[in-house]
Amino acid sequence: MSTKTRRIQKPFLSTINKILSIRNKISLALKFDDSRSLVRILPLSKQPQPVTNSLAVAHTAIPHCKYTIDLRVLKGKELQRAVQKLVTTLFPELVTTQTFNLTRVSGAMTNAVYFVDAGSHRMLLRIYGIGCEQILDRDKELSWLSRLSQLSIGPRLLGTFGNGRFEEYLESTTLTRDDIRDPYTSAQIASRLYQLHSIVDTFPPSDNETLEVWQHIDKWYNSLESEIFPILNMDPGWAKEIEQKLDLAELYKDIESCKRLLNQLSTPTVFAHNDTQYGNILRTSGTNELVVIDFEYAGYNPRGYDIANHFCEWMYNYHGNEPARMHLEDYPTVEEQMQFLTAYDQQHAVELLEEVELWKMACHLFWGLWGLVQASQSEIEFDYFGYAMQRFNMFRQELAKKTL
Repeated sequence: MSTKTRRIQKPFLSTINKILSIRNKISLALKFDDSRSLVRILPLSKQPQPVTNSLAVAHTAIPHCKYTIDLRVLKGKELQRAVQKLVTTLFPELVTTQTFNLTRVSGAMTNAVYFVDAGSHRMLLRIYGIGCEQILDRDKELSWLSRLSQLSIGPRLLGTFGNGRFEEYLESTTLTRDDIRDPYTSAQIASRLYQLHSIVDTFPPSDNETLEVWQHIDKWYNSLESEIFPILNMDPGWAKEIEQKLDLAELYKDIESCKRLLNQLSTPTVFAHNDTQYGNILRTSGTNELVVIDFEYAGYNPRGYDIANHFCEWMYNYHGNEPARMHLEDYPTVEEQMQFLTAYDQQHAVELLEEVELWKMACHLFWGLWGLVQASQSEIEFDYFGYAMQRFNMFRQELAKKTL
């Protein structure tokens, strides 16, 4: 650990005391784990149930049909009728001849999300974005959702179809970009993230498990020349920027340098969410607990990566006038980071600060490649290309600092 990092402790003793006071007010049950000398955080209403310790949990009990919904063709009333037919097929017990409403939910960046009201029943509908198979592994996602359901974590998976799924609707409020900056809420997020990370104790990775971040980065980089760039180069503006700033050979060298540096670190591998932006965190009505949703990118990653990713999300306002723009001035201060990390794990907060700083560049690389893939195929109104170029710029800046 560097001398610079060690010096951070004293100025934040008062902050640490404050955050511990905040943490004690959070409506959570605390369970001491002697094996790690850490506090395990479990929601009062969701004590653990017996689970099947298998990495291939079947979701055969979930109703499924091969029906697909094409949002390029189906609009308005036709879309509503198609969804109503789908609901009738998957959930025949629902009397959909009663009031049936379909309401689009804003803010989703990969899928189209809707509230479905069938009589007195409300569900959440996710229709997967076009070309998502290049971005996501849906089988892996559904497998994780099944495991999480065993632990009563997150919304229940209700049914699946050819290009989407239905989830349990939770009476709740989605957090905003301002909410995640609030010290009390930030401490809650840290505690919830620690709980999610602890799932690795129940579902440990295999001995030869490749980190999720490298799996995606390798997959997306390998698709650039053959699949992504030919599409992006159809736009003259994008083609010029790609030629000037995204030399594939140079990017490959940068990726390998990043891997070499980070793979030298000895950091705990956890079950990571990998996308804790404010829109993926709900505050439930009544209990005031936080629930993390959308496990599309979930998998085994270093804890420092997952926390760094959350901090990077502080820089975005997906509901503003420029949703793709990165606001560098909004990245959490060292004090705000220490508040979060102390709520996550007081004993290792300073050590975590260094891990987060190192893994931050991998977050920028991950989402930069993601943005290029999305720019080549997504029909969601979002400046994916501009977003990607900002992330690549930050990746290279962070890499340069780490390799000096």
